[in-house]
Amino acid sequence: MPDVLELRDVCRDFSHGVFRARTVHAVDHVSFSLERGKTFGLVGNSGCGKTTLSRMITRLIRPTSGQILFEGEDIAALGRGAGKAYHRRVQMIFQNPEASLDPTMKVRDSLLEAMEIHSLGENREARMEKIQRTLKQVGVPEHLLSRYPHQVSGGEGQRLVICRALLLEPEVLLLDEPTSMLDVSVQAHIMNILRDLQRELGLTYLYITHDIELLGWISHAIGVMQRGKLVETGSRDQVMEAPRHPYTKELFHSYSHWEQPPVSKRRSL
Repeated sequence: MPDVLELRDVCRDFSHGVFRARTVHAVDHVSFSLERGKTFGLVGNSGCGKTTLSRMITRLIRPTSGQILFEGEDIAALGRGAGKAYHRRVQMIFQNPEASLDPTMKVRDSLLEAMEIHSLGENREARMEKIQRTLKQVGVPEHLLSRYPHQVSGGEGQRLVICRALLLEPEVLLLDEPTSMLDVSVQAHIMNILRDLQRELGLTYLYITHDIELLGWISHAIGVMQRGKLVETGSRDQVMEAPRHPYTKELFHSYSHWEQPPVSKRRSL
């Protein structure tokens, strides 16, 4: 089965300073692909280009050069209609759930709006039925629909954001530090939900993080970024148990005896 998303020699430069004389290579000739139904974990220190990369994949910013291919088609060449369909099929989950939901709208209206924009569901009743089913999938009580974002907890808010993404029937989820603002016990719950959803729905994930333990637990393949460059890629076990690049060795030094915790252990946290 072909890769669902592929990056080919992608670069993104930013110019600043007097007369924009200085150029920063935020993403520097990065290439990797996402295998359908699997998770590619992207790790690196702050400022290494991980989030810039995700913003290019979501078409929030354009690459300076290189290609991003979705099912073999360059996303930069997508027209208005195809671009809208792409945004439905590739959804992003940010780290701050409260900032991801409109503070002036009740949760119900935010979920309905997403479906209405993409013309999903025959009518309001059909959309509400789908919302109710999806809420059960992510473990969110229905009474939260009548609340505003500031009236739900961080864990509830992130599950609602995941719910909104699932309502659009995506194929790829870009997860940018989705649990970094949550307590450890809540992190475990969210991670288990993501893993279960991937198994049930065949979702493909790009998981961006600095948390080595979570990276190893959810990823099938791993890429390591340093100063805009992808310095090492490989399977989870290859990268975490036998890193080759000096930066990767330094990054994983304290996890040299890492073992994947079983799902049952993560659920007990």
